[in-house]
Amino acid sequence: MNETLASGKNKWNVYIWGAGYYAEFIYSVIDKEHCIVKGVVDSDTEKQGQEWKHGLYISAPETLNRIAFDYVFISPQNYRGIEKQCGIMGIPKEKIVVYWRDNEAAGRFQSRADRVSEAENNCIRYRNRLLNAPYEWGLQDVPEIRPAVELLHRILAERCSLCRYGDGEFEIMLHRERPWFQKVDNKLAERLRAVIVSKRKDIIVAVADNFGTLEKYKDNAADDIRKYMVPNRKDITSLLDSDCVYYDAYVSRPYIIYKDQVKADEIFKLFKQIWQDREVILVEGKTARIGVGNDLFYGAKKIERIECPEKDAWDMYEDILQTVKEKARYETLICISLGPTATVLACDLAAAGYQALDIGQLDNEYEWYIRGAGNRIPIPGKMVAEVDKGRCASDTSGTGVDMEEKYRQQIVAEIDAEETKSGES
Repeated sequence: MNETLASGKNKWNVYIWGAGYYAEFIYSVIDKEHCIVKGVVDSDTEKQGQEWKHGLYISAPETLNRIAFDYVFISPQNYRGIEKQCGIMGIPKEKIVVYWRDNEAAGRFQSRADRVSEAENNCIRYRNRLLNAPYEWGLQDVPEIRPAVELLHRILAERCSLCRYGDGEFEIMLHRERPWFQKVDNKLAERLRAVIVSKRKDIIVAVADNFGTLEKYKDNAADDIRKYMVPNRKDITSLLDSDCVYYDAYVSRPYIIYKDQVKADEIFKLFKQIWQDREVILVEGKTARIGVGNDLFYGAKKIERIECPEKDAWDMYEDILQTVKEKARYETLICISLGPTATVLACDLAAAGYQALDIGQLDNEYEWYIRGAGNRIPIPGKMVAEVDKGRCASDTSGTGVDMEEKYRQQIVAEIDAEETKSGES
């Protein structure tokens, strides 16, 4: 490394400031050949003195004034307060690495393998930008996707049901493994193919707005969309019906991927209007805990829950459908978060005379929104499908005893695949 030679040192002694979620990521990418991670510092007095990971211990930040070190890595994304504290402590600016801001500086400390991998990823990224450009610039025809706000106004005016399609649904329709929470199933693929070309007036079919301009999305989000669309555009477009009217499936993801996050204010407000003063049944995975710990559904007259398997819910589809019909009245609003199963379930319930909305990850988006999160982060006590393959952050202490008891009382049915199997035997 040129930087190592220039400094006249073979090794750097470094510390990580912040023992939270992102510290482990920074530790994993630091170049261990030239960096010795000596420890972690954190202002939380309850953490100080405890062993962190990898044989490292957590110290008070003031420790940095008593020891020799070369660099301190600030791990939290909200870094400004820590950066200011470093200045007050007299830590030289050249020793401070703000990982989430100082991309060039952070890159110097990556392992050689990580730098090569990053270079390869950059080549793929720019190639995808080039290949996708004709569609983004309007030089190629793309399906029309109507805006999310228009979708919500239509639900309010007509009490339509909502069926959503993202890459997980498309992959299943193409008989390819993608979402970890639902294995490929031929019957599910067949049903999804039928729903996406449905022309029922009481059902809104929403498709992820990935086909044309991507200017409204953050750069990383836009690149992720290009990465998926460039090799799959033809296959995905073939599944659509040019005579159908499609709306934006990102209606349930109005915050984290957008540059202008003010739009989320309006969308969450409209969702709350939809279930204002209505009885609601939430059909969810067992660890989704939709609305627990936030005010997303506070305006509803009544909340009940049907708890379903968090993985491979389609295996229990008939039981889920029958249970919802038994528990819901025709005036009840049914909100579903069950991956691809929700798309079909919302359609079948609409055909039976109910109003059903596939709300997907709306609750997670709302949690990030009220936290002001810049990226997808774990949510205590809830399963987040896109974080660590849905591993549930087990801490539910923030919900309080009364709220936890209220959540339990709202559960009117539990559908468990294992119990069903044992009952059949």
